[in-house]
Amino acid sequence: MASSDYLQYTFKIENSTEIIRSIRSGEQPPAHYKLDVNSFSLLTSSLPIASLFLESTEFSVGGYRWVVQVYPNGNEKDNGDGHISIYLKLCDKLRPGSFVNVIFRALIYDQDRNKYLIIQDLREKRFDATNAIWGMSRALPQTAFSAKCNGFLVQDRCMFGAEVFIINSTTPTSAEVSYIDGNRTRSYAWRVKFSELSDDAYSPEFTIEGRTWKLNVCPRGSGAQKGKSLSLYLALTQLHDLTAGNKLYVEYELRVKNQLNGEDRTGIFKHPFEKSAKNWGRTSFVPISDLSIPTKGLVMEDVIILEVYFKQMFMLKNI
Repeated sequence: MASSDYLQYTFKIENSTEIIRSIRSGEQPPAHYKLDVNSFSLLTSSLPIASLFLESTEFSVGGYRWVVQVYPNGNEKDNGDGHISIYLKLCDKLRPGSFVNVIFRALIYDQDRNKYLIIQDLREKRFDATNAIWGMSRALPQTAFSAKCNGFLVQDRCMFGAEVFIINSTTPTSAEVSYIDGNRTRSYAWRVKFSELSDDAYSPEFTIEGRTWKLNVCPRGSGAQKGKSLSLYLALTQLHDLTAGNKLYVEYELRVKNQLNGEDRTGIFKHPFEKSAKNWGRTSFVPISDLSIPTKGLVMEDVIILEVYFKQMFMLKNI
């Protein structure tokens, strides 16, 4: 690539003691993994606070399973402030003494010029029983990523790629993140007699955006809140396509309705629903003592109203 090509960007294409940045033609796509992200800014604001990174679906290279982790706001714990941070994670558990040596390349697609920015770890990394994640905390400055003239983020869409060099060739796996546009009703209310609720009760199934859900309530609490607080959760019951790391990112609000003055008890949640995490909410949603006070308006004539409102939904899946 000619040096004049580098001058098209607002950042320097230069080597450092940690990473190498270079440019290549868009005619040569990522060898092993491609992740299309639609509605990037909405997704970034909806990431779970506990993680603050987007984890890809699984892909295979060299007989091992991998995922890519992208921190849109940088991994502060790894000195990634102000940068896009990109990591490679080995999903397989290695036995003590076993290891896999890898050279990892991350790619970001320039949609205006049909080129890829390649960001490569300078040194070979060893994945073993105690080190399953390696990557680049300062892969690209956020200002460079979001600058319109660089072509990485166009109409709120971007594409990341990965190449894992431990074998000569493999069949690429592709995935995409799609924003689920909510043109239909995205709320559900469950009106039920409080005295008839079991300790671990589920609402009838309801359908939102083509998926079936249930509300899960523990009127006398669960876990450490047993006997202290009503616990309320949202449960996804349709899981057939959430395999191999496929996830449904959802931002939603749970409510216990105030039947007197509209001052509902609410909680807002951001959660990636998958096979291993299909139920999410809060164990300490409402103190049990408040439920028996008529002026609180939460249980009226033995009726409680539980509600969920879906704010935003994203689907991450292999394609």
